[in-house]
Amino acid sequence: MHTLFRRVVLAGAAWLVGSCAGDSPSLGGYCENKADCHTKYQDIPGATCVGDRCQCVDPGQGICCSPDAAKDPDCALSCRPCAECAPGTAGCAPDVGPDGGVDAGCKSDAACPGPPSRECGAGRCVEGACTVEINPGPIASQRRGDCQRMECTVTGELIALGDPSDVYDDGEQCTYDSCGASGPVNVPMTEGAVCPGEQQRMCHAGTCVACFDGDVTMNDCPNGLACFGVMCVPSHCTNNGVDLALGETARDCGGPCRPCIAGEACGAGTDCESKVCRAGRCAAPTCEDGAQNGDETGVDCGALPCPLCPAAQGCRTGTQCESGACWAGMCREASCIDGVMNGGEAGVDCGGACAPCR
Repeated sequence: MHTLFRRVVLAGAAWLVGSCAGDSPSLGGYCENKADCHTKYQDIPGATCVGDRCQCVDPGQGICCSPDAAKDPDCALSCRPCAECAPGTAGCAPDVGPDGGVDAGCKSDAACPGPPSRECGAGRCVEGACTVEINPGPIASQRRGDCQRMECTVTGELIALGDPSDVYDDGEQCTYDSCGASGPVNVPMTEGAVCPGEQQRMCHAGTCVACFDGDVTMNDCPNGLACFGVMCVPSHCTNNGVDLALGETARDCGGPCRPCIAGEACGAGTDCESKVCRAGRCAAPTCEDGAQNGDETGVDCGALPCPLCPAAQGCRTGTQCESGACWAGMCREASCIDGVMNGGEAGVDCGGACAPCR
């Protein structure tokens, strides 16, 4: 049965927003003029403002949902003929039962529609009349690092507010994490800047490296080492030779030198870029080799054609994680308050192992 609003329970107080049969025939919220009955928070077709409440213009009509949508907690209210509304709807005759008595109204919370946004409260049946319980303010379910804060208004509408303190941590030492006009921003620090917390290393393209041989303004490698790419290596690693006695496995690679590329000779996985050495040669990366290589953000995951990464594996964004939640360079376990639909949920942070979706 479609039942009627009587009050809103708000921060410990009951706020009257409608009435049941026997009270004033208005059902809509408060208003000062007709436009207040047609906003994004309450849009009641056919209603106007009478006194300080939204009411139907035509006699014989009540404010209710269409019969096929009456059980939907988010159904749109409109002025409809009383014959299409549940008996007892405000503006219509009371529901007179076979014994001549008036229907007491709702029987359980399930019969009562909630606020416009399910996250903001619930419908309650109190002494046979429907109430709406609204919890204004920030909700528990928040997507971390999206520069926004989700809050409920006093009318039960969920809105997104800009929050410059909710910056996304990308897990890189050499980026400035902040909020921009369109969301999170991770700006690389100045080339050659000292890595925060690591005085012997420097920033290059947003990552912390030992050196960078493409820019002479960067610091030289210490202790007579030479800069090769972004690594400090012994000088024999740059002589275009194969110094097997010094640990190299191929020309200027392996051992203490740069990692060898696929196809070059190796003695162990540590000699290879792919971290995989097979039959004395470095192997090309695959999604089943048990190593983090290629474009992968975790071990055998995080980059096509590999699968998404499970919790505790590396990531750059949530799109690389099974849970959709990435923080500080690591995939996180799915939870009921992470602002993401994951872990078998039927909606965002509801259903499955979480609270039922309303």
